[in-house]
Amino acid sequence: MTINILRKAALATAISAVSGGAMAAGFALQESSTSGLGRAFAAENAIGDNAAILARNPAGSALFSDIALSVGVTYVNPEIDAAGYTDYYLLTAAGPSLQGSVYDTANDYATSAWVPNAYLAVPFDDCWSFGLAVNTDYGLETDFASSWPVTHIADKTELLSVNIAPSVAFDYNNQFSIGISANFLYADATLKSKVPNDFLLDPLAEQVLGTPVSNARLLDADGDDWDYGWSIGALWRSVDGRTRIGLSYQSEMDPEIEADVDSDLLTSVTTGLPFRNEPADLTLDLPDMAELGIYHRFNDQWGIAFGAVWTDWDDFERLEAYFPDQRVNGEPFPDYNPLHIKEENFKSGWRYSLGLEYYPCEEVTWRVGYAYDEGAARDGLYEGGVAESAAYGLGDGLGLPVTWRTLSIPDADRQWVTFGGTYKFNNQLSIDGGLAYLWGDDETIQEFQALPLTSNAGLGTYFNGGTTNLEAWLAGVSLNYSF
Repeated sequence: MTINILRKAALATAISAVSGGAMAAGFALQESSTSGLGRAFAAENAIGDNAAILARNPAGSALFSDIALSVGVTYVNPEIDAAGYTDYYLLTAAGPSLQGSVYDTANDYATSAWVPNAYLAVPFDDCWSFGLAVNTDYGLETDFASSWPVTHIADKTELLSVNIAPSVAFDYNNQFSIGISANFLYADATLKSKVPNDFLLDPLAEQVLGTPVSNARLLDADGDDWDYGWSIGALWRSVDGRTRIGLSYQSEMDPEIEADVDSDLLTSVTTGLPFRNEPADLTLDLPDMAELGIYHRFNDQWGIAFGAVWTDWDDFERLEAYFPDQRVNGEPFPDYNPLHIKEENFKSGWRYSLGLEYYPCEEVTWRVGYAYDEGAARDGLYEGGVAESAAYGLGDGLGLPVTWRTLSIPDADRQWVTFGGTYKFNNQLSIDGGLAYLWGDDETIQEFQALPLTSNAGLGTYFNGGTTNLEAWLAGVSLNYSF
């Protein structure tokens, strides 16, 4: 009996906790501009009050008669709290037996972050223009306390991404423009998962394995990758310029994170030693998106904006990892290549936004907005309930309910209320400010994980609780300059 027996369950738990969270709609970033923040990003692909329109519509560079530059940053301060009971089971062929239960809370386990952006629009002549957008569409950092009783299910996750999108647009008759961009995405991920401190089943693990497992690393990985995609957009504006309609589409992307993995419990099938800088590949299926924006200025003082964004999360069905160096007799070791981790079964969703703008004078613009943002995590129970223990030959399972929504995907439908404004110093320089508050309902989360110790015995962990708070504050500022 060796720790090798833990490798499949431990890896599945660690990666599903990490990469799943990175893909949650609740952590897809909207923060492309500060002016957009003030109106809840309504009609962000149509208004074009600065060069930040290029993040959402490559046809937007056609709106500018002079070179336009916009640079900004948004501070995102989320607060996600969770609480619940964790039950620990001994799993044998004779059936499960409850070994203990603890109640604990995890407060504010989503980390604050700065989200920068920069945009440049360059008109060549009356018809052709060039654009460049540098921003991020996805980002996440969560960090649970080391004493959290299910750090082997959800511990620390960090995903950073940057999208660089050069574009070109053609304008016809100052009313209709079309544009296309190439999107180059850089993604960097840091993934950590470990056995909790003071693990309640340590005496049992020591009895079976001869050593305690508290605080042992399941997965400590860091990796990155580049991928590319494309966007296309169209923009129509009325002759008087008071009405604008934008339609844009961004293709899906599939970055393959190339990571180096360290672990105290995952071991190589070729050496029998714990992983040290073991190469692993994990592909992330980032969804394609379509956006419709409508803006109308009623008079010199009032304007209204409406936006609808559809995100195709249905393509994100499961997670699989590959360990290319794990081979037996020259063939890929089947437990690692591929390692089927988890069925996610995400659902596609919509984000609807409504913004109102007030122009008291030429120098000042005020904005308010509201948005309703559908989450990607599917409601209800995982089909078939708890099947993990049966999958390891440990009986027929516990029959406990398991939700699609997990601790690392504390996703829910969210509502936004926003406020912002712009001050123009002169015809060339302006400054934007914005503030937003968003929140979601508390959701039930039930998860189960089985760790085999021998061929006929294992440990089971069942979390039964949910989120007790899901909210965030956002504040942004940007400078706009035309040459």
